[in-house]
Amino acid sequence: MPKLTKAKLAAYRKRLLEILEELGVKLEHMEDSVLRAENETSPDEVDEFSSENYSQEFQIDMIENEEKILREVYDAVERLDNGTFGACESCGAPIPEMRLEILPYARYCVPCQRNAEESEEKEAPIQPPPPSDPLG
Repeated sequence: MPKLTKAKLAAYRKRLLEILEELGVKLEHMEDSVLRAENETSPDEVDEFSSENYSQEFQIDMIENEEKILREVYDAVERLDNGTFGACESCGAPIPEMRLEILPYARYCVPCQRNAEESEEKEAPIQPPPPSDPLG
């Protein structure tokens, strides 16, 4: 696979900066929504199994996921700056451009990503399913 050209690297930088901007706006709206919901509900009104509580927890999980992606994008920009963008952080092989087109903040080639995910699954504690809505 040929080395990424300056033009390709500039295009990836532009796309990563666009993603950062989009995520920033999205996170701001999501956080505002959660804060508004918290302000509208008193602690006495929140039932552990209520749909409002579940919805708020879901939104918080979504925010945490978006923040994780935001960190990944920042790290990708840093890799662009230090000249390691496009190289798998695990094996050092070039990450295929098709993968970078789809996921420009990818850290790993597909085989190493699979290995990382399998390792995470083995180490992650088993989570119980969320409580079901007693009314639904």
